[in-house]
Amino acid sequence: MRALQRLIQGRVLLLTICAAGIGGTFQFGYNLSIISAPTLHIQEFINETWWLRTGQPLPDHLVLLVWSLIVSLYPLGGLVGALLAGPLAIMLGRKKSLLVNNIFVVAAATLFGFSRRAGSFEMVMLGRLLMGVSAGVSINVQPMYLGESAPKELRGAVAMTSAIFTALGIMIGQVVGLR
Repeated sequence: MRALQRLIQGRVLLLTICAAGIGGTFQFGYNLSIISAPTLHIQEFINETWWLRTGQPLPDHLVLLVWSLIVSLYPLGGLVGALLAGPLAIMLGRKKSLLVNNIFVVAAATLFGFSRRAGSFEMVMLGRLLMGVSAGVSINVQPMYLGESAPKELRGAVAMTSAIFTALGIMIGQVVGLR
């Protein structure tokens, strides 16, 4: 009976680690590394959008400026998310904070998905900011949640899975970015 209970607890813990990792720090690592692959496509999208609005191409230095903003809004969002993580974890608890954090991911994905149809590179900018907020929250709350979910003898190893999922996200982002 005791062995069955330990087996069930182990499986629940493994499922918890995978769910939190994929929904949290994996996304952080993936979004950190994936942005360099579509550089030319996004710059073309910025120029096309500007051309449709004004009838003139956007000068190259301004395309580069907008692209730089798109890239740099992710860490800015991460800063905001990191500052929100503590109060959010205290007010809602760790698990609910991670669940609420998915709102930022869904909103960002929606913005990315409809940006071409709307003809708005600003939607990509806002999406990157929101994805950064999600990353900032998850990179802080996920280790707390996993550390509190694990038995004492496994706490350190379980908390380290955040780093493993971050590295896995970076690797998958690099592989997806290959041509």
